Amino acid sequence: MAQDNDTSPNEEQWLSAKTIDYLKSEEAFVYPEAIIDAISTIIIAVHDSYKPSNNSIEPLLEMTVLILQDEPIASKYMQISRTHLAEKPLMMQLLILMQNIVTKQQLGHSLQHLVWLAIAMHTAALLIIQDKKTHTNNILMQFKMAQFSASSRRKWLWNALPDIFHTEMSIERILSVFNSLLDQQKSELVALINGQATHTEKVKKDKSDIKAKLSQIDKITTAYQHAHDLHAPKPERKKPPKNNSIKPINLSDDKPIYPLDYEATNSNWNSEPDKDNWNTTPDDVEHSSTTIDLAFLEANTETYEGLTTSFEEHIDHNELPYISYENYPNPLVRNSIPLQTIDLSLQQNYMSQRNLALNSNTRLLSLAGYQSLFAALHQDAKSLPESETNKTCAGILLLSMLTGLPVKSLLISGYIGHPRIFSIHDKRAYIQHSLGITKRSDSQTLTKEDYENHSDTIKTPLPLWLIDNLLACQLPRKEEFTTYLANLRNSLGLPYLSVNRIETALHVVLSRYTPDCHSHIADIICRTPAPHAPAMYYSSHTSEGIIAHYKSALSVLSNISSFDLAYITPWHKYTIGSGFALKLETVRNIIDEIKTWVDQSTNYDEHFNRTSIFIWFIFCLLTGVRPNNGLGKMYDIDLDMGWLEINDKPVKKVKSDRLIPLCLTLVRHLTEYRDYIIDYQAKHQLKHDISTTIDDIRLGNDEALLKILSASVSNLKDIKRGDTYNFTKNVIDANPYWTRHFVRTQLEKRSVQLPLINTIIGHEKSRQEVLGRFSSSSKRDIRRVAPVFEQIAEQLGLNLIEINNYSKISHIERIYAGVDHVDR
Repeated sequence: MAQDNDTSPNEEQWLSAKTIDYLKSEEAFVYPEAIIDAISTIIIAVHDSYKPSNNSIEPLLEMTVLILQDEPIASKYMQISRTHLAEKPLMMQLLILMQNIVTKQQLGHSLQHLVWLAIAMHTAALLIIQDKKTHTNNILMQFKMAQFSASSRRKWLWNALPDIFHTEMSIERILSVFNSLLDQQKSELVALINGQATHTEKVKKDKSDIKAKLSQIDKITTAYQHAHDLHAPKPERKKPPKNNSIKPINLSDDKPIYPLDYEATNSNWNSEPDKDNWNTTPDDVEHSSTTIDLAFLEANTETYEGLTTSFEEHIDHNELPYISYENYPNPLVRNSIPLQTIDLSLQQNYMSQRNLALNSNTRLLSLAGYQSLFAALHQDAKSLPESETNKTCAGILLLSMLTGLPVKSLLISGYIGHPRIFSIHDKRAYIQHSLGITKRSDSQTLTKEDYENHSDTIKTPLPLWLIDNLLACQLPRKEEFTTYLANLRNSLGLPYLSVNRIETALHVVLSRYTPDCHSHIADIICRTPAPHAPAMYYSSHTSEGIIAHYKSALSVLSNISSFDLAYITPWHKYTIGSGFALKLETVRNIIDEIKTWVDQSTNYDEHFNRTSIFIWFIFCLLTGVRPNNGLGKMYDIDLDMGWLEINDKPVKKVKSDRLIPLCLTLVRHLTEYRDYIIDYQAKHQLKHDISTTIDDIRLGNDEALLKILSASVSNLKDIKRGDTYNFTKNVIDANPYWTRHFVRTQLEKRSVQLPLINTIIGHEKSRQEVLGRFSSSSKRDIRRVAPVFEQIAEQLGLNLIEINNYSKISHIERIYAGVDHVDR
């Protein structure tokens, strides 16, 4: 609200009415009329004091003291303690503290406190009218703590504020007081950070104290600016030009990693990388590959009749391999372009640096480095004149730190603000990206209510002032940009600062320095490409949970700056993640229907096939394996110890054998199934091929345990996913790959640690599985997940189901099962 010499005669009445309406609408507390009148009168007295004809402190102070001497707050509310104050609304808490000054303390110097508290109350009233709840709470809370708290971190404000009786009662003057204190605290913090003895306990305490003071005055200043509408006006937004090359952010872009027509000879293998890592990240062993088209990097997946390969399955089988030699088999290999020859000791050192966050990892900055970088970018982007090119450079880098968007993309004309990437409204702006999960097919048996997740869209909120500034500015040239970056590197003393380290800052802070967060959440928020983060396609999270992690990360990043996070407000609540993750209740119903379908078999051969399909589903649901061809070779299954060693990428050139614990229910089902097929063998001894196969299974040879009869019913064949789909299509019309999504989501919902989930599911990086050279888990850790699988089995009712031989099912029981199925 700007100062106006010709104040409308009804302006005070309007402000009073709005304030009273707000106080009376408070649901958690019913204000007595005397309190409402006192608050309204004080607010009008402050409002009237801002007029040029009345800008004197004495009338305001006299009016305020008279109101409080009448004790509008009853004695039962006048208990000055943390607990009792917290029971009342903030506006009333401030009035209690003001009345306590007048009735219980010697006024003297406290008169000054009284006036500042009245100004805070009036500021809050103006913010209430504008519906700025965060700033309303900030101004009231900070002045409340200054008056109530005994901490020097809070009470410093009274000694820092100038004598109110020598201060002109005008909006501009009071704002200049707040800004002066804000600049003073910023200068003290910078001086302390740049000091020599940054390691002592006293310096750490001083730094903590200054940060607390800086936060307090920053919140007060920002709230006052918004109350009187004195923050910088929004620049006029330029309409982004049409640019057909700009595409929405979608991680499921199903294209080869390398162009198919790429010629290896076209690469300049001896060229030096850009000094700012503009185009490449040559020091990143894990995420940097030779830029050539290698066939073994492409995912090889099986095909099934009636089923198309989903994007998740394609990604699930796509893994960038490490190719390394301790001793080169041939001297020519050393100069062979198609091979990534990585020394194993170097590779192991790299993994240790990344996983253990060692300080020796020069690919990353320290937390203090990220924070000082963020503070510098925020300062330049917010404070430099509009004509400064450095202001735009800082804004682009700041936007990259806030979102993880590539700087090269942000420098494309029309990219910032493009409607296919940015969603910009009057009060909020954000970018959104899709996880790229394949759209659900129109199932004849499933509805939307059967799935865990509602959406696969991640929204990242943006500060509107930053977007407005960037839309109004001319984009810098690359030369100007690199010059600014070089100057920034020197001024901050960060020799490893580069574009790449700025773009990855958000991921690093999320995965390493944000409480209760981890790399999985960072992958989701930062749009990590699918081949590097297949696990995120199987997760299930809430929208508010994702936003909470993001806001927490920015709080860490902006720890030493005055960056305002008030623009991050809650979204509509919905679940985000895999579109194929079914609810547990739905899966239990599916299990019941398949069991009924098995019991309705009309002959032994049909019963054999249906039983095998049923156990196949149980096997997938209690292990999370990829539902591929020939699952569960007998020599990989240890029913006595309860282990499954599996490589369920049968057509992948890079093997990834891993261990999965077998829960008690699954061990019982597999044991009973083995007895079931042996019984089938005994009753069909003339089927010699079948008998031979079952002998191999019984002896634990290289043969899959789960089998179905061939079309001629004269031999057994491995179960393919297409077989399970076609057999059970009337029960569940969905790609059986849903079983893997279900297990991955259920393990996460049961709070199994993410590294263990990735190890069991097979989402660990190459050679980091439990059986790999650089294992990150132990067999003992994996064994602890077996009880979790048992919980899933119990909730699905699988622990109550038994495998019956066909001969044990009477004709009457089969008729009853059929009637029961119809009733369903």
